[in-house]
Amino acid sequence: MSDTRERILEAARTAFSEKGFDGVSVEEIAQRAGVRKALIYYYFPSKEILFEEIWNNALEELEKHIFKEIENENYYVKKIKRFLKAYIDFVTSRKVLSRVIERERPAVLSSNIDNPEATWSRLKERYDVFVDRVAKLIEEGKENQIVHPDVDPKAAAKLIAQVMSGSSATEAIQTLILRGLMKES
Repeated sequence: MSDTRERILEAARTAFSEKGFDGVSVEEIAQRAGVRKALIYYYFPSKEILFEEIWNNALEELEKHIFKEIENENYYVKKIKRFLKAYIDFVTSRKVLSRVIERERPAVLSSNIDNPEATWSRLKERYDVFVDRVAKLIEEGKENQIVHPDVDPKAAAKLIAQVMSGSSATEAIQTLILRGLMKES
């Protein structure tokens, strides 16, 4: 990847995390990156396409961080605890990426999915892939009769994704989630 393209992505990541998609202009991103606005359009045909790359990269980083942590864990309780701990670690150590996800999630989730060609629909679909991965983890706990049978994996995954991406994610939230998911033993 060229240094210029990477500078543009870094400037855009920071700007979007600070001001959100609607609060940032391509001109501002160009100034932050130290390039001309036309150069941004050389690499990214639109602000939406630039944001889409940042959104997808943020979710990919999040998934790598949290799912790598649990890939070799066979004991479910340890797996879910490691998952939540890795999620909190991501939120606290990768603040720029976390803020991009947190700030734009409401707009992405409320996007009109009727037009599959629309950038915002693709952003929502990508977010849904992440939520589905979390739901599968919860479903695994239900199959092993560790997660309470009344828990809806998809609903629980959405809740976890929303609560954990906030900057206030702490061990108290982790404990609350664990108690809500697990069957009493």
